[in-house]
Amino acid sequence: MARGNPAGVRVSTVAVARSARAEIIRTGGRSRLWTVVAPAAVIVPVVITFGIALVAESFARIPGQISVLQVTTSNAAYWVITITVALVAVAGADGQAAESRYGAGEHVRLAIPQAWPVLLGRWVFYGALGALVAIATLVVVLAGLPAVAPIVYGPVSLTDDVGLRLLWTVPMLALFAAGAGVGVGALTRSPLAAVGGILLWAFVAETAAGYLPSGATLQRFMPLLNAVYATGQDTVLTPPWGQTGALLYACSVFTAIFMIAAVGRTIRR
Repeated sequence: MARGNPAGVRVSTVAVARSARAEIIRTGGRSRLWTVVAPAAVIVPVVITFGIALVAESFARIPGQISVLQVTTSNAAYWVITITVALVAVAGADGQAAESRYGAGEHVRLAIPQAWPVLLGRWVFYGALGALVAIATLVVVLAGLPAVAPIVYGPVSLTDDVGLRLLWTVPMLALFAAGAGVGVGALTRSPLAAVGGILLWAFVAETAAGYLPSGATLQRFMPLLNAVYATGQDTVLTPPWGQTGALLYACSVFTAIFMIAAVGRTIRR
């Protein structure tokens, strides 16, 4: 009977851990991760969401002038899902592509000869960080909206069915988006191209697809739309499967990007 290779598994696990630790050290201090990307992943969606809420609340408080519908949890977290998840992917892409500068990639190859543990270690680091950032941002938004705008956003709750679903699906999407970001960074090997490509796709391409022939049908297969729908948020277009199917689809697309990059890096080495 053939047996596995426990020693090989241990070596690979150690290599993944080394890669993750190396990324923690590399990004320590005043790196772009901590001075730009991570703060933006929290601040931007919070500011946009609360800004919209304050405007809506001000209109709702004008006596007899305008009718403003109440917003439920299923319409409260859109900006957290899109912006925070996209910026988690940006963090992974920028971190991975950074090894192309200053000959850092050669040092990585000498320290960890195999390609996939390096990529997986970075996925682990950015995925864990992204999940924590996503859940923290989500809690701030869902807990803060009823306090900031009680008339309009009073029904928003962390503990209703949609809120509870958000609490585990959004961190999961951030985790897998980090893997996609690392994959994009490995494929482009340019921080500018990797970051630009992700932002262009997230905030331009998925919307612009609706203007193509059969665009509405095409948009139903867009990964970010599926990610939003999977969390229980209301969407104008719905994917051709349920919320769980949309979650699996989005995570599968993100994983496929990582796998393509890992195979490509292995072949190049």
